[in-house]
Amino acid sequence: MIYEPTNRIEVDTPKGPGVIWLVTDYGHETDTIYTVILNETGEFWQFTHKDIRAKNNITFKRVIKN
Repeated sequence: MIYEPTNRIEVDTPKGPGVIWLVTDYGHETDTIYTVILNETGEFWQFTHKDIRAKNNITFKRVIKN
């Protein structure tokens, strides 16, 4: 299943900050894959959930505590 988020989800990745473009779920046997467009270069990269971290978004009351 491929899901395109309707709201921007800004994330930090090993390649730099970006926005989730697509979420691909292959089922319960594999990790979910997040396709992210990087802010700096415009490149698309794919990451698993363990590689990305959501950024703070006070509009949606998402405050990440380190």
